[in-house]
Amino acid sequence: MSIGFRLTTKCKSISSFQKLLDVVAARHEASVSHTEDYSELSVCRLGNIFFNYEQEEDDIAVIGDCQTNLLGAGFHKAAIDIVDELVELRDFSTEVEDDTEYYEHRDFERMRSEHFYRWLNAIVELCRERMKENCSMSAICWDCNKYMPRGIEGTVVSPFGRICPEHLVERIKDEGIERLASEFFMWNNEERDALFYRNTALSALWEDCYFMPSARSEEDMEINSFIIENLEKAAAMDTSLAFPKEDYLLLCRLVEKEPVDVSALPDFISEFPIGYRKDKVTYTLGNLKFNLPGNYLYFEEDDSRGYYDGEDENWHVVRMLAYSMPDDEADYLEDDENVLIEEKFFENGKCRLYDLGGEEDSDEYVCQCQIITEHQFTLFTLSCEGKDEAMGFSADFIDHLTATKTNKHDKLLQQIEQWNADDEEQKIIDAILKVPEEERTAELTGLLARSYNNQGNYNEAIEQLLSVKEECKEDALWFYRLGYAYYYLNQLDKAQKAFERSLELDPSDEDAKEYIENCKNGVLPHNPEMYEEEELDALEAHIDKFFGHSDHVFHEIASPDIHVDIFIVEPTAERNYYTLVTSGMGAHRMNVPKELAEYKLERAEIVVYLPADWNISDHEEKNYWPLRWLKILARLPLEEDSWLGWGHSVPNGKPFAENTQLSSVLLINPENVEEGAAVCQLPNGEEVNFYQMIPLYEEEVNFKIQNGAETLLGKMGEISAVVDIHRLNVCEGFGRPKE
Repeated sequence: MSIGFRLTTKCKSISSFQKLLDVVAARHEASVSHTEDYSELSVCRLGNIFFNYEQEEDDIAVIGDCQTNLLGAGFHKAAIDIVDELVELRDFSTEVEDDTEYYEHRDFERMRSEHFYRWLNAIVELCRERMKENCSMSAICWDCNKYMPRGIEGTVVSPFGRICPEHLVERIKDEGIERLASEFFMWNNEERDALFYRNTALSALWEDCYFMPSARSEEDMEINSFIIENLEKAAAMDTSLAFPKEDYLLLCRLVEKEPVDVSALPDFISEFPIGYRKDKVTYTLGNLKFNLPGNYLYFEEDDSRGYYDGEDENWHVVRMLAYSMPDDEADYLEDDENVLIEEKFFENGKCRLYDLGGEEDSDEYVCQCQIITEHQFTLFTLSCEGKDEAMGFSADFIDHLTATKTNKHDKLLQQIEQWNADDEEQKIIDAILKVPEEERTAELTGLLARSYNNQGNYNEAIEQLLSVKEECKEDALWFYRLGYAYYYLNQLDKAQKAFERSLELDPSDEDAKEYIENCKNGVLPHNPEMYEEEELDALEAHIDKFFGHSDHVFHEIASPDIHVDIFIVEPTAERNYYTLVTSGMGAHRMNVPKELAEYKLERAEIVVYLPADWNISDHEEKNYWPLRWLKILARLPLEEDSWLGWGHSVPNGKPFAENTQLSSVLLINPENVEEGAAVCQLPNGEEVNFYQMIPLYEEEVNFKIQNGAETLLGKMGEISAVVDIHRLNVCEGFGRPKE
């Protein structure tokens, strides 16, 4: 679900390209760092463009990657502006693949609305889904290797603050996505405006600020000053913008700086206190998790590493060391001189706490914690000022230890969540189906059903869910997914019962409540555009008369916009091929140009002829792609608010399947039919036009674009109207440079 762009170019030397980056970065308020293998250009906080270098035969390939969804549309634009300057200064050609198409079209509002606002909506829905599966705290766009904030059930942590997904949904309903986006995205608008500086400071306050005096360390001085500088810029630019006064004034005291007058500024209201590091945070060391106050600083020395608080009095230092080892070798270190204080068992591990004592001439007192977890031995040395503090601090430390245990499906589950976030449902299905059925857990089966639901394959979802019915009879999410599948199959009674049981097990589920009300009130999930009954009768009679009688129809299960069925006419002695005809596309009147209104082109259906040996019932892409493209073409005019007619071509961008190089389609009048087949007269006088879908090679569609459909069809005179995946390419070589 990420948004960004990728650029590829070449250079003669890495050093020359890096010098160019230095020049461009200086012009765009950016900084840049280099190594032999890559460069990192930092445009703003968390906003980076990475350049990797790969040696080729004569040149060096430069691959640039930039993920922009976290920061917003403004950062995407700023990063593309930098790319523009690089392209302008380069001798080598540069290719840019932009997920938003902004690089090509330069429509900022369209990019922000269609990509970033849509992404934010999807993130909110993803968070809600995760909350249903596990009401403990979740995280989005968060570097879990850094630390995890204190867990608060039902909340989500992000670099822009702690949020409650249910409240965000309410806000979107009440205020619209734009208001939420202005607070969530660091760089939502085109320029570095007051909102940009305010949100930049807020992000740093939430994630990095220790809320400690700047005199403690250079790190404190740097982050405190950065936040104050950005907040003051925001206040100077827009006095109507909500401002985190309390935290600003606190940082000014910590820096010993005179604050600017912020009394007249509106207060920034946050649902939770700003700053994760004001509380304890959780660090991960291998498979071990341990808690420390968030204001501790990390250090690395020649022989140790760990965390310290930097206090002059009542100080604490936590040194740590971890070894990975087989289970049968993991054991405590034996030392008769150390005094055992306590042995403790915790989730997936155990530990011993020892009293190492203190020195006569020092106020330092030391405890040692030895920890055994799966495949890991970890040693902590806890040094504090005085024995009482060391004992209390160490006892609290071991009280909050937890560890993870290897699950054979852990990596798969992590990958599934990433695929789900990226809308790659088929990859989830394929991966889970590869797990032997006897090894498939109820959790994996539930995720498989979720993907089937997301694909609209509700019958398969129900079959999977019912296979783990006994294991999940107390699982609210299982009943929710079952109700979801029944609901979108229009089986409202079954859906209502499932949702009611889900709500009984999880009374806080607002979605289940809404679905129950829809079921009670007979609110169907979709209200697609459909033919009137007499129109449908006329259409079916026309198909039967001109294209052949169909005993087999692929009925569409879920129809969010139009209901598209596909009539299958079996091969006959006279017409030894399959004829596939859509029924439902013409229920929607296409947006045909006004100058063509007299030709009655607003309604259409699509036809394709397939060989008699084609495996019509197979859902592998090598056999299914013609059916898929009938549905794509049927919905294209509705999705694009456009139209399709004779001579129109639509590219796929790549071959339809691995067994053919055909990659585009052309619409023409139906061939091999009697006169009158191309137009169906409806009872109200309107007309439905029938077009035949002809697959093309890339060179053929390029030839058509340059020379017209009639000229191309003239070259294709001997080509059969029936699809042949290996047919002659009548324009082979077209567009290639001559030797």
